[in-house]
Amino acid sequence: MTIKSALIVDDSKSARIMLQRLLEKMNVITLGVESAEEALTYLENQHPDIIFMDHMMPGMDGLEATQTIKRNPKTQGIPTIMYTSKEGDGYNTLAMSHGASGVLPKPANQQAVMAVIDSLQNTAANDVPEKAPQMDAHQVSLETIEKMIQQRLNNSVLSAKAEISAGLDGVSHQLLQTQQERLTIAERSLKQQLTPIKISLSELGNDSVLFKRLQPHMQKQMMVIADRISRQKVDALNKQQQAKIQAIEERQNNLLLEIAKQSNSAMFKGMIGGAILGAAIGVSAVLFL
Repeated sequence: MTIKSALIVDDSKSARIMLQRLLEKMNVITLGVESAEEALTYLENQHPDIIFMDHMMPGMDGLEATQTIKRNPKTQGIPTIMYTSKEGDGYNTLAMSHGASGVLPKPANQQAVMAVIDSLQNTAANDVPEKAPQMDAHQVSLETIEKMIQQRLNNSVLSAKAEISAGLDGVSHQLLQTQQERLTIAERSLKQQLTPIKISLSELGNDSVLFKRLQPHMQKQMMVIADRISRQKVDALNKQQQAKIQAIEERQNNLLLEIAKQSNSAMFKGMIGGAILGAAIGVSAVLFL
């Protein structure tokens, strides 16, 4: 079927732009809208050859919009392709039951767009059958044949270039999405790390909470200081006791020395007195005799 114009309905701007680029490379005029309601308003006066419809959108979703388009006699002949990240046989069946003509998975590439268009059996809504010129085989010149071959080669080259360019766009889009997902994860992780810090900072502004948090540390510090002070006092008392004991021992030694001196003096005096008494007794005895 010949596709000359397309309507893209998607609330994602990047998805719309990506599909528009792919279709424009196929010489398809495109228009993008961001909601199903806006698409229905557009279809009241316009008649595109094909519609690419996103599934998940704010307000009316894509399946409901497709069903509405198929119920309207003015638009029921326009093939509608679901342009969505949902896939699988179950979803394809669901889409067909709502009037969709096919499903184009996200992110799309040139080959997938061409395949989904080629899969449409009916002609486009605005197709005008062209009468093929009658040409006698004998009248076809060699130059005409060369032109036909050259035209097909050019079309093949253009198609290959379009596929390569679309593939690059698809890879760029995937890389961008991956980078955005990583940034989102990093932002969430950073927020999770900042939340307890913010709570702690807010608690520090409350004097009672700050005192409660610091109280165990203050008690530990006070116990350490008290232990140091008690140890210092004990050490001072021990020094004092040692000094007193040393003084007592010195006094005791001095007393012992004094007693020893007095004992020696008394013994010396006793010996002298005894000698004198003995001598006196001897002298008396001689006198009496």
